[in-house]
Amino acid sequence: MDVLAHPGFLTPEEARLAKENGVLIEITGRMGHNITNGHVVGVARAAGAAMIIDSDAHAPENLMDEAAARTVALGAGMTEAEADLALNVTPFEAIKRIRH
Repeated sequence: MDVLAHPGFLTPEEARLAKENGVLIEITGRMGHNITNGHVVGVARAAGAAMIIDSDAHAPENLMDEAAARTVALGAGMTEAEADLALNVTPFEAIKRIRH
């Protein structure tokens, strides 16, 4: 599975390349890494790149439940529809790609 993790100040070119190559763009719940989430959502959205919500957990207490992940998504500026896609569709499509 290809995910561009905590992409920071993602550029339009990087987002375009991610889309062309099927690389998912991470929207992270990790403190410090999540400061650019709003920027990342805007650039990924403009490029049509797929986004995925991730906890970037370094310890069990860093894991998120679905409610926390939805809060991260909406706090980053995703619409409800984008959040639903990133939480309930994209992860499962990514797993299917790995299996084939």
